[in-house]
Amino acid sequence: MKDKFTITIHDLNGIRQYTLKQVVKKFFFYFIGFIVFIIVVGAAVIIFLTKQVNELEAKKDKILNEYKTLIAENQRLRENIAKKNQEFQEIATKLENIEEKIGLKPPEKLKLSERILKVSFTSSEIYYMFRNIPNGYPIRFKRISAKFGYRIHPITHRREFHKGIDLAADVGTPVYATADGIVEFAGRRTGYGKTIMIQHNYGFETLYAHLKKIKVRVGDFVKKGQLIGFSGNTGLSNGPHLHYEIRYLGRPLNPVNFMNWNRLKYKEIFHREEHIRWQSLVKAITKDFLILPQNQKLKQQ
Repeated sequence: MKDKFTITIHDLNGIRQYTLKQVVKKFFFYFIGFIVFIIVVGAAVIIFLTKQVNELEAKKDKILNEYKTLIAENQRLRENIAKKNQEFQEIATKLENIEEKIGLKPPEKLKLSERILKVSFTSSEIYYMFRNIPNGYPIRFKRISAKFGYRIHPITHRREFHKGIDLAADVGTPVYATADGIVEFAGRRTGYGKTIMIQHNYGFETLYAHLKKIKVRVGDFVKKGQLIGFSGNTGLSNGPHLHYEIRYLGRPLNPVNFMNWNRLKYKEIFHREEHIRWQSLVKAITKDFLILPQNQKLKQQ
């Protein structure tokens, strides 16, 4: 009987006894021990994995914070660079004005616009010039809500150079290209929201920002007056409007001078925008028009 043991159970029906072998008893204890072992190991694994997950989350948060810091620092540096570039441009402009006043600027340059005013253009040449250089209105707007030049930004409240003009318009107002060109950029830009940039001939470029919808893609050739998008309120904007810029060789120009430019008084732009080397540009336009195929010249007329 040494290899057996007895289990006695008392209940309402009396006493019951069960005789089992010792091997069953051992199996039972081993089974209980195995279950306890599994529970302990499982708990240890769960604790270990939880610790690893917490460490990974901490590393992730640290990396995200460092990334945000780098983004903020990059934005600050970009703003500082833009500010310094604008200050440099202002200094260059002031130096030019001083040179004019004290007579250091070459007489040939001073009389440049006067010499261009003596040049006569055919109606076809004028039409060709107005197809290739930005002019007219990109949108039917209510008013100019922000002018070209230095201002206090309505959102950041910092003094900065406004490279274009803001044309107040309802969301969804059609936006049109102001000259023939190639779409250089069409997408989102920091601060500008949904933006379109068009590269035109002779070094000109236009930018249309805060759009609701873009109707062109990078690489598309667009004609003057073609629908390219719809105005909106995307990006760093405090109300529905179109931010419109005109650049010449990367330098921002006052879009108002080009919006009010028309064929009847087409030579006025030579006075208003003296930073452009109009004499050389006009020669290039005239030369390009002369070598156009005859069928294209007939279309210009």
